[in-house]
Amino acid sequence: MAPQKAPKQRSRKASRRGRSALVLELAGHAAMGTAMGLGFCLLLVLTGWHDLANMIAHNAAPKVTAIMLIGFTSLMFAVGATLTGMVLMTLEES
Repeated sequence: MAPQKAPKQRSRKASRRGRSALVLELAGHAAMGTAMGLGFCLLLVLTGWHDLANMIAHNAAPKVTAIMLIGFTSLMFAVGATLTGMVLMTLEES
């Protein structure tokens, strides 16, 4: 019988994660940021900020104003969480 060869060591490039795994991790960070933004917006409304409630209630289109507030807040949290996740993943690789 011939002696068995030792398994080849993986090169540094082969041990890195694929692009699809990075994209999925960034999507996870974006989803967490969106959830945090929605929670923050809910907290703003439930704490009883009267100025905020008055701004929404006395606007010409209160539904649009509320949707813009919720959308902007959750989008900003999502962008921040995604960028933070990207920085942390980059630091983890190096």
